[in-house]
Amino acid sequence: MRIILLFFIFFNFLFSEDPKNMSLIELYKKHYYTYICMNRWKFINLYLRKDEKLLSVVAFSCLKKNYLTPALDLAKVMRFTKVGRNNALYINELFMMKLLIIRYLADNFNFSSISIPKIEDNLLAKIFYLIKKQNPKILDNSVVLKDKDNTYKVEYNMDTNELLIEIYKNKNLIKKVRYW
Repeated sequence: MRIILLFFIFFNFLFSEDPKNMSLIELYKKHYYTYICMNRWKFINLYLRKDEKLLSVVAFSCLKKNYLTPALDLAKVMRFTKVGRNNALYINELFMMKLLIIRYLADNFNFSSISIPKIEDNLLAKIFYLIKKQNPKILDNSVVLKDKDNTYKVEYNMDTNELLIEIYKNKNLIKKVRYW
């Protein structure tokens, strides 16, 4: 019995996946988004001026985890191709939305007259447009927003510079999303 257990442990160790030995595409396909994003400078150094599509994969890994600030590192270097510039613009627009939401929550800043290109595939963008449309009352750096399906509580933590979005359906918390 012990031999079988040792044999099993040995083969698990031998064939375990080490992210350091995987390609960027393999990491992305296996949802190692945090690993990719936290090692973004390694990938920037590998692909800068060589392959902005792969740098975009790194950037979108950060966005999958809602790590906007690290994604900005990629946005700064993606400037040599049309694809890179478009993806950098998308990241910068999301970051601008985050900053405007923070200004709204912390300073009651009115951004209703500011026009930003429409982004439809991101929760933060949805919150931005809901605030712009509903102009909700701010209580303790937070607001409550509603759409036809859900209720959203959006809160700004000044100490960590994070936005926390809680999504409720029928008064039940279904998801918490953190943007930093």
